[in-house]
Amino acid sequence: MKLDEEAFRRGLWPEALVAALASLAVAWPLTGLLREDTWLLPGVLLVALVAIVGAVLRTLDVPPSFVSLGQLLLAIGGVAQLYLKDTLWRGLVPTRATLDGVTELLQEAGTVLQTYAAPAPTTDGVSFLVVAVLTLTAVSVDSMGVTGRAPASAGIPLAAGFLVSVSNSGQAMEPWYFAAVAACWLLMMAQQGHRVLGAWPSADRREAVGDDNITQNVPNHRGLAQTLGVLSLVVAVLGASAIPHLPPTFFADGLARDPDARTVSGDAGQVSFTETMDPGQDLRNQSQAPVLSYRTDATRVEPLRVTATERWEDGRWVAPTRTTAALLPVNAPIPTPEGLSGSVEVGEAQIQVLGNALEPPHLAAPGPLSGLTLEGGDYRFDPTDATVVLQSSAERYSSTYLTLPAGGALPAGTGDAAADTGAFDEDLLAVDPASADAVAELAQEVVGDVENDLAAAVLMQNHFRSGQYRYSLTLAPAAESDASDPIGGFLETGQGYCVQFATAMVMMARGEGIPARMAVGFLPGTTQVDGTRKVIAADAHTWPELWISGLGWTRFEPTPGIQSGPPPAYARNPVETGDAAPSTQTVTQTVTPSATPEPDAGSRDGLLDQLRDILPILGRVLVGALVLALLMALIPLAGRRYREEGVRSAEDARERVEGQWLLLTRTLGDLGVDEPPARSPRDMGRHYRAGTALHHSGEQALGRVTATLERARYAAPGAVADADAERMGEDVREVVDQVRHTTPWNVRANAALLPRSGMDGVRDQVGRLFRR
Repeated sequence: MKLDEEAFRRGLWPEALVAALASLAVAWPLTGLLREDTWLLPGVLLVALVAIVGAVLRTLDVPPSFVSLGQLLLAIGGVAQLYLKDTLWRGLVPTRATLDGVTELLQEAGTVLQTYAAPAPTTDGVSFLVVAVLTLTAVSVDSMGVTGRAPASAGIPLAAGFLVSVSNSGQAMEPWYFAAVAACWLLMMAQQGHRVLGAWPSADRREAVGDDNITQNVPNHRGLAQTLGVLSLVVAVLGASAIPHLPPTFFADGLARDPDARTVSGDAGQVSFTETMDPGQDLRNQSQAPVLSYRTDATRVEPLRVTATERWEDGRWVAPTRTTAALLPVNAPIPTPEGLSGSVEVGEAQIQVLGNALEPPHLAAPGPLSGLTLEGGDYRFDPTDATVVLQSSAERYSSTYLTLPAGGALPAGTGDAAADTGAFDEDLLAVDPASADAVAELAQEVVGDVENDLAAAVLMQNHFRSGQYRYSLTLAPAAESDASDPIGGFLETGQGYCVQFATAMVMMARGEGIPARMAVGFLPGTTQVDGTRKVIAADAHTWPELWISGLGWTRFEPTPGIQSGPPPAYARNPVETGDAAPSTQTVTQTVTPSATPEPDAGSRDGLLDQLRDILPILGRVLVGALVLALLMALIPLAGRRYREEGVRSAEDARERVEGQWLLLTRTLGDLGVDEPPARSPRDMGRHYRAGTALHHSGEQALGRVTATLERARYAAPGAVADADAERMGEDVREVVDQVRHTTPWNVRANAALLPRSGMDGVRDQVGRLFRR
């Protein structure tokens, strides 16, 4: 019965329970950050698994390093069984597919946390992330606070997890969140204090200085320590309630989208191109905060148009000035696009915007629009440039737009009729005077004598998409062009971003008598795990719109496809005309390697690609860490074998007693207690009494150990039986356990990870090999 009680005490079951509660208390704030609690049950089960496994291994007297390693392996295995079971070989061994699965789940979690405001949806990726972090926190807290018997250090992982949880709510920290974690941590400290202070002093301990016994009237500080701990907790909770709260900070952009709190990225919905008509600053924006989140039923996604301008002044585009008289009535139906022939077969697609951070009057939608429905708010429509002008904020809306045939087939004669220049504003045909000669020269080279406007536009587009030009956010200084001629500089250097490509094509089209303007908006964005598409500030884009007879205002895409995607279907292939095109018109749409953008071109590799790039490095690091961990594990294993060497090789009771004494001396040596000189058993017992802090039961156990050793060495053969050796083993464990409890945590940790006996055991094994 006593052995069972000793094993239970060695397992530290109550301490393991408190450590598990502390880990779960850290996750309490997450119940308000996530919409569903699907992570809660798996998290509780895995935290309980960590606590139980640790207690069982300690009960079995497994070395501390192996206890922590066992907890970690079972925790990782539990998470893998819950979320990645299908990727495990024979349901147990991780594979490459397991790593890919982890990457996908983390990517999904990152997308959700950056997209949704709290409470965010609990997808499989979010649940995986929360459960994995919670489980690792539980392993850290149990290893440091229970197995390592250093609950003060366990406060580090507790604080880290707690701060991440409470800092994302967008509100001031609730005091009971802090109180729960603090109470558990202080209870862990109290349990440790009870173990350590319980022996200093105790009623059955004898301490003497000379001939005076000083056991009586020794002060007990346990009550004072507990009182101070409780008072500290009360002061901290009351202080948190009384001190004014600073604005909260956040872990993820999406969770930061709280209407009453500060966002990480500042004004997430603000983009500069609505004022400057140049998205250069937006393209450099590193924020992942969504400007737009939407769904679409289109088989081919289109850019989302915000506005357009025809005014080019002093080497730059100028935002349009709208008059109220030019706008249609509030919420009037969207008119049929101007100039679209009835013989053109068109389809219709729809987008449903779920989150819109653009500020009024701007609204993003593919064109040409055919319908618009706002969920609250009003709009007006400007038919002069087909732009929606919001009258108030609209976070959600749906719009329909017209699509041309996927194959690009158009009625014969499309683009044949030249534009009636008198019917258009003069700005739509104005060419920049500074670059007029260079533009005309290039147009003659590219277009030649082609008279069909659509064919000419396709040739212009394909010219700029060829390998002669390079996409870069950094504009190369022109060697010959004046600084006041940005278009000429771009044509000379062949380096720029979407604004330069679109502007050059607009000017070239105008020089050929084709009305043209520049549209500004966004690329379609990236697909998310839930099927929606997310548009961020760096998705800003510009493109030219040309007037083509039979089509009306028509989008083209001269920016290289690596940044903008393929051109529209109707503009992908050369248009058949009756005119022979000069040989200089033959270009390719394939972007050659020279068109690959520089690092500053704003390209964004996916998380999966980045992880795969660093997989070899991670693999080597992990292999190295695994080898180091195995070597570190061999030292405690060698130490245990070395300490138990005498017991293991004993053939009779007398040798088993000597083996137990050898086990005691070597184990206490690991705990920093010097080995006694080779004297009588009684002298060696006095040496250990002087060098350790044993209470009465420990001193009695040490007395029995030395008495048994004395009989084994000096009494007649047969004076020591097997029962005496077994009882001596129990007494040795009692002495060792009491010494361990009163040893500083750093010495205990060193004894567990790098014991002196382990190094001695390695040297002994090496010496035996050489002697052989």
